Amino acid sequence: MKYKLIVICLTLILVVTGCGMRAEPTAAPQYAEAPRDEMAEPGSWDASGSVAYDADAVNLQAAEPVKMIIYNAELSLVVKDSGVAQEEITAMIEGLEGYVSNSSSYTYSGGLRRITLTLRLPAEKFNEAMTALREMAMEVTQETIGTQDVTQEYVDLESRLRALEAKAARLEELMDQAEDTEAVLAVYEQLHQTQLEIEQTKGRMQYLERSAAMATITVSLTPDELSQPIEVAGWRPAGIVKSAFEALIKVIQFLIGALIWIIILVIPVSLFIGGVLFLFGRGLRLIFGRRKRTPQTPPIPPAAS
Repeated sequence: MKYKLIVICLTLILVVTGCGMRAEPTAAPQYAEAPRDEMAEPGSWDASGSVAYDADAVNLQAAEPVKMIIYNAELSLVVKDSGVAQEEITAMIEGLEGYVSNSSSYTYSGGLRRITLTLRLPAEKFNEAMTALREMAMEVTQETIGTQDVTQEYVDLESRLRALEAKAARLEELMDQAEDTEAVLAVYEQLHQTQLEIEQTKGRMQYLERSAAMATITVSLTPDELSQPIEVAGWRPAGIVKSAFEALIKVIQFLIGALIWIIILVIPVSLFIGGVLFLFGRGLRLIFGRRKRTPQTPPIPPAAS
């Protein structure tokens, strides 16, 4: 009986409070965080033992939202020297209060090195950084800029967070005042689930805040193969000399390899085959030579009559 009186009193208090809050304007979508019976009153128990909660009773009026835009860009640049360009870009980004979050490189033909950098910098300096990167390049082969407006999502998350916090506060009040063990456990279960949703909502909000505060630029640096000290209409003596040395080394490698094959494989096999043929010919010669040397019996002359 005492428990029923407490629940009835709390229900009346929540109804009065909810009606007062409904009169205030709201500026964001409302969230009903727990299933409830259509006839259940705010703050009362439904048939499943859960607390019926009316999010409309929470004052969710918020100030004018600040624009939150996530900036992303990809640049493919042709530079004279990729290593030097990497150092210049790193210094430039640090000067803009940013940093290089990731870098990778690989070397291909001719010892040239292609480098990919991932840059993170304050969003308000995004355009300044893009201009500086373009000026560093001999040629911009690819440029992609993408923006994502997450303002509405952030506002919705703020409203959801307020509703969840208000719900958690009411659940805590009910749990403190309930004397029945079963009721305490039921309220605690809903309170625990609500707190998990609060943490998830805060985590998403923090992610959006960080993403909007720091822009991301991915830069690919490709060295210009024709950028050499001596170059006349595409003719590069240094490159030709290098190619000639490479061809010479390949020829020497081929000749040395062929000589090794001849010494290790060809000569032994040739000697073996020659020896077998020599012995075979010698045997044939001995056999047929003996036959020729065998004396033949002279014919007997006829007797005189």
